[in-house]
Amino acid sequence: MPATQATSPFQPLLHAGLLPQDDEEMQLRKSLLNLLACLFTLSTLLWLAIWWHFSGRVPPGMAAIPALVITNYALFARHRHFGAYRFLQLGLLLAFPFVTQWTLGPTPFTSGLGLWALLAPAAALLTIGAVESTPWFLAFLLLSAVSAGIVPQAADPAFTTVHIVLVASVLYPLLRFAVSQRGKTRERLADAHRQLHLEQERSERLLLSILPAPIAARLKDHTGTLADGHPEVVVMFADIVDYTRIASDMPPPKVFEMLNRIFCRFDELTEQRGLERIKTIGDGYMVAGGLYAHPTEAHAAMAALAIDMQAALRDHQFTDGLHLELRIGIASGPVVAGVVGRGKFIYDLWGDTVNLAHRLCTEGEPGMIQCDGRMFERLRGAFVFAKPILLFLKGKGYVPVYRLRNPRILAVPRRRHTPKAA
Repeated sequence: MPATQATSPFQPLLHAGLLPQDDEEMQLRKSLLNLLACLFTLSTLLWLAIWWHFSGRVPPGMAAIPALVITNYALFARHRHFGAYRFLQLGLLLAFPFVTQWTLGPTPFTSGLGLWALLAPAAALLTIGAVESTPWFLAFLLLSAVSAGIVPQAADPAFTTVHIVLVASVLYPLLRFAVSQRGKTRERLADAHRQLHLEQERSERLLLSILPAPIAARLKDHTGTLADGHPEVVVMFADIVDYTRIASDMPPPKVFEMLNRIFCRFDELTEQRGLERIKTIGDGYMVAGGLYAHPTEAHAAMAALAIDMQAALRDHQFTDGLHLELRIGIASGPVVAGVVGRGKFIYDLWGDTVNLAHRLCTEGEPGMIQCDGRMFERLRGAFVFAKPILLFLKGKGYVPVYRLRNPRILAVPRRRHTPKAA
């Protein structure tokens, strides 16, 4: 889109010679030179009209000046050679007043005519740049000095004022147009910066909803494999018992709405406990703790989370009257954690601890929270566990499993108020 957003009938005149590949700065420079050509032509025609009014004649060849400017403009509009167009226009602006003074000699009509040449370095400053405009300004000073030495100046305040007014009538609109368009460009850039900042914030929020904060920060500056070993992590798998069968009588949108509501609640509980939701698989939910926090704190938080999740599903108002139960498996130990994929990456965990937690979940009974021995050893003083059972797991044989019941402070005291595992 052109840098000039004029809605006036003069828009086609200003946009003549613009190319689709021009950036905003180049579009503005071309539009400024086009505006200068139009304003200069009108001003010189007005000057010639004033001359004709007072003298009854127009100096020979003077009418050629606006004709040359308009011809150069028309050639640019057709062929779009901006370099040649700019050089010729600036040259005409610079040469016109001095050649006229040298040709006509000292007359009242040429008094102050040299001011017109100031348009050349001013236009060069706007359409070329600060450094590149310097030769044009030096040329103006040189020609002014030469003209003062060659042609005596006829002082006529009236015509000097006319030239000042006409030059100002060209220069001020030109500068105002340049300032207004550059102001609009700055506004567009500021708006684009704000939009970019908002998009960056949205992207970061999206990234943080997928990855743990430390991993998200590393991923932004990391291009290779991103994986870390963690010596002590607690992993939990939970799935809703018979959810597929329960949902078979529900319309698909209702199934999704219910599952989304449950997982959103689980996410809230997970975040409150300072743990990381890793992923969901169908009606399964995976959480990890101890990746970026103290392992003991993570074990206690995971146990409390498992109890909270079960309590959430016992609220039949929350589940629309459905009787839903969870199978939960929790294991503790070393894992490898990292980002998988490039375009559609996910953060995942690998290792025997992950496999064990998953098997404890799938081999468990509805409503049970099954934990491995390391989890039991970590929490036996703070939580009540049932007596261990031996569970046969393929590839591992018989494994002792501890079923978590509740925090010890809530346990029903037995004999002499001494807590005892059931």
